[in-house]
Amino acid sequence: MVNIGQMAGREGHTMTPKKPDKPKEPALAPTTMAKAPEAPKPATAPTAQPQPANKQQTTIGLLIEGWTKKGIDLSHIEVKDDGKYKLIVPGAGWPTIRIGASGGIELPEIKSYPRAFDAAINGKELLEKQTSRAAKKSASSAPAQTSKPQSAPAAKPETVTARKQKEHRNLEVALA
Repeated sequence: MVNIGQMAGREGHTMTPKKPDKPKEPALAPTTMAKAPEAPKPATAPTAQPQPANKQQTTIGLLIEGWTKKGIDLSHIEVKDDGKYKLIVPGAGWPTIRIGASGGIELPEIKSYPRAFDAAINGKELLEKQTSRAAKKSASSAPAQTSKPQSAPAAKPETVTARKQKEHRNLEVALA
């Protein structure tokens, strides 16, 4: 029997008892019987695995689905591959919708929008609002400038330094 104090100084020795090894399964003896021939499998055409849709195609599908629910005519839809982006124009009067590789949506022609997907679905209305605001803004500012005749700029008040220099010149002319 080993004293616990003696075991404490030994390296690699633990205080827990050793677990018993798992019993090994006996190897199966080889059989001399021949295998029965397998029934031939019917020749079938290889099933086409569905292509995993990338994020761009998924986003395009969601947009098309949203437009069809809204009742928008998609007979003139244009989808162009720009290398990195897919550019979509659903029809005349629509802004260009740019879809990135990760499926993100951008509308470069629209100045601001809270949610890109909703802006892409309602892009035609947003673009019309934006152009009408811009037209109204330019129409209101343009006549204001042309209706007012431009008067001469108001004379700037004379600075202290300029006034003193003028007084000194007048004094020198009077003394001379």
